[in-house]
Amino acid sequence: QAVNGAPGIWRVRSSSGMGLSAVYAEFEWGTDLLRNRQVVQERLTSAAANLPPGVVPHMAPVSSLMGQIQLVGIRSRSGRTDPTAVRAWADQVLRLRLLSVPGVAQVITTGGAPRQIEATVDADRLAAAEVTLAEVAAALRAANEAGSGGVLPLGTRGPLVSVTGRATSDEALGRAVVRDDPRRPVLVADVATVRFAPAAVRTGSAGVDGREGVVAVVLKQPETDTIALTRRIQDELALLARTAPADLEVLPEIYRQADFIQRAVDNVSEAVRDGAILVLLVLFLFLLNARTTLITLTAIPLSVAVTALVFHLAGISINTMTLGGLAVAIGALVDDAIVDVENVFRRLRENRRMAVRRAPLAIVFLASSEVRKPILIGTVLVAAVYLPLFALGGMEGRLFTPIGITYIVSISASLLVALTVTPVLCAWLLPRAAARAAGRDPWAVRALQRGADALIRGSLRHPVAVAGGLGALCVIALGLLSLRGTEFLPPFNEGSAQVNLVLPPGTGLHTSEQFGRRLERVVLEVPGVAHAARRTGRAEGDEHTMDVNVTEMVVSFDPASRRPREAVLGDIRAALRREFPGVTTMTEQPLAHLLSHMLSGVYAQVAIKVEGEDLGVLRRLARE
Repeated sequence: QAVNGAPGIWRVRSSSGMGLSAVYAEFEWGTDLLRNRQVVQERLTSAAANLPPGVVPHMAPVSSLMGQIQLVGIRSRSGRTDPTAVRAWADQVLRLRLLSVPGVAQVITTGGAPRQIEATVDADRLAAAEVTLAEVAAALRAANEAGSGGVLPLGTRGPLVSVTGRATSDEALGRAVVRDDPRRPVLVADVATVRFAPAAVRTGSAGVDGREGVVAVVLKQPETDTIALTRRIQDELALLARTAPADLEVLPEIYRQADFIQRAVDNVSEAVRDGAILVLLVLFLFLLNARTTLITLTAIPLSVAVTALVFHLAGISINTMTLGGLAVAIGALVDDAIVDVENVFRRLRENRRMAVRRAPLAIVFLASSEVRKPILIGTVLVAAVYLPLFALGGMEGRLFTPIGITYIVSISASLLVALTVTPVLCAWLLPRAAARAAGRDPWAVRALQRGADALIRGSLRHPVAVAGGLGALCVIALGLLSLRGTEFLPPFNEGSAQVNLVLPPGTGLHTSEQFGRRLERVVLEVPGVAHAARRTGRAEGDEHTMDVNVTEMVVSFDPASRRPREAVLGDIRAALRREFPGVTTMTEQPLAHLLSHMLSGVYAQVAIKVEGEDLGVLRRLARE
């Protein structure tokens, strides 16, 4: 309630679980992040006075759900190391080392159990020593802290005195003094059995590749280069793996968002390669000339280079959406150059057959001038198709606007190349090639000319039929479009999957763990699956307020298997239906899962929200 109504806030929602409530304050687009955090901090300060004792509100680090760039698995190689020891190493060594990497905002560890001091008090010995439980608890607290002893004056020197009271063993805790007595002091060991033990109340567990282990989720800071940060994390993990205990295994490749970005880069590379091959085939088929092919192919790298320069000067980042826009535009980058080169080549060849020949440079200028206006109009029309993307607001606009920007900038760059570089290359390379070319057009061009001639003549003889047929096709197309489903984002190929298993509310952690281990075993048996990291419930301090009846598992695919993503996902879904009949399961991809939660607060692609004041009515409507 204190956060609601703060300046600039657009929406406030909360999610609550056992011992934790997470409040999400969403601000308007374009507002300053640091100012927004200051506004929330001021509201939290005023709200803290009205909260129960021991409840301290604090803001999460500067990161977002989409900033989960890596999942790191830690497990015992032999299975003999206690999970509590694995968790202690992950918390005290791995987490702190990763937090020191520039660009890392938060590291959340799940699995095992945090260590705590467990004192089992004997009531009879407590009564005999005439001490209370409060005195025992105070002694344990005082025996497990460091303190300062001030300064010790020694002539000209004054060394600092410090007391290192951090307990590292059960025996040290047992020697803590409960009550000081000159004859017989009462120690903690006299009235209780003390040991370091797993936390009595656990809110979650984890598994790595079918074994119990710890999963560390790494979140990045805003505006940080994901690929560069992932490299730094990999270097740090390599150092940690060399100094880790011999029985501990660190698996950094469970899930990496950088792999998805690299896959997008590879897709652009493939698009460039395929576009160049298609241009090569088309030009050879229609012109049968190597120089025309070379001139046209130069439009692709030059247009991409100009686009990169524009992005650099405008401060636009290169991300998966801008790369996707470039991949879409690759096929159109050579259109203008093809038109210019083909017309220049044709005019040069015609000039060779004329009685009075003109200078090749003049022919190139006139031929390029003939197609300049059509090229310009065609480029503007194609760019206009992407203008509606700039009208999108909210998250949709943030995601899709870079695609439109990339497409328009890249085809504008191709137009610039076609109007400047292409005519120059034509003047240098084509006059001799046109002189050696045969007088007739290639057979493919002649065949298409005959077909086009017949179609044009037939259309002119039957204009009403042609217009009526075109109108009917438009109506049919609109009808089919209205019946098709729509989705916010096309399915990504992340190279990974997220499997969610939701048991009935009230299910205990032990039962959820059993189902989670079965889930790991079933999924790891699917061909094409490389790694699986399971998280049941939530970690301490994690903003995911999931109950212990919910299990999330991130599955990474094996690139060496060569199995299609759809086939692997189909086998996973079939195995879940066979192994967990009647249990709610969901299979999607990690980024899509996080995006759904960020947009609506619901971990699903389809959600129905019912709002009102009466909880009983809401529950009834939800059941309906």
